[in-house]
Amino acid sequence: MTTPGSLTGFPGFAAGKTRLISLPADFFGEVLPKVDDLNELKAILYTFWRLSLGEGDTRYVRLDDALIDLLFLEGMQAAQDEAPQAARAAFARAAQRGVLIEITVKRGPRTELWYLLNSAKGREAVARLQAGDFAGLGHEIDDVVVGLEKERPNIFLLYEQNIGMVTPMLADKLREAERDYPENWIQDAFSLAVVRNKRSWAYINIILKDWAEHGKDTPGQSGRALAGGASPAKGDDEPKPFVLE
Repeated sequence: MTTPGSLTGFPGFAAGKTRLISLPADFFGEVLPKVDDLNELKAILYTFWRLSLGEGDTRYVRLDDALIDLLFLEGMQAAQDEAPQAARAAFARAAQRGVLIEITVKRGPRTELWYLLNSAKGREAVARLQAGDFAGLGHEIDDVVVGLEKERPNIFLLYEQNIGMVTPMLADKLREAERDYPENWIQDAFSLAVVRNKRSWAYINIILKDWAEHGKDTPGQSGRALAGGASPAKGDDEPKPFVLE
């Protein structure tokens, strides 16, 4: 692992023909500005590189292969003995963000995690695997794909599009809200927060709780906003109750 503040010299790219790796333009406009975890970024770029080495339409990266790549592990921002766990978390985070697709594959008595790019080809490949079409794979599968990670909750997308990055701590609260409230309530609460320029989960959560207590369609409920512009106290996990006008 490179120590913080230290720089390792790079002699420059080799002369002559150099192998180039293609990256989607959306990566620079939609992904790179939002990724603030260096390990996650390295996992994403590593996946692009490994996929570029593959052949055929079903391209994937096995987590087990990444975990025995010592050069990749050396780049993890973690102590040497913690690098494998940091790599696992990095790939999981990239899948949670929606950049990668995580699938669980059974090979004999054990299961493996495979990662595919969340692109049209990647989604088509997952559909073929789920249908039992294993043609062109670089590894044998002894059983069908036994599970595809639950699709990224729509509430995550709403949050990132309207507020910012979803942190692991916040992810649990968002999943809980998605379980407790109807989807159209969540969408409407986000819309109301945007219209009122109150872009925070604390504000949205209070709207949802208010609707659950008083009824969303009760006259005057859906169009009310924070009274007095009060904000939750810094450090409070939940904001103090307030009246919606």
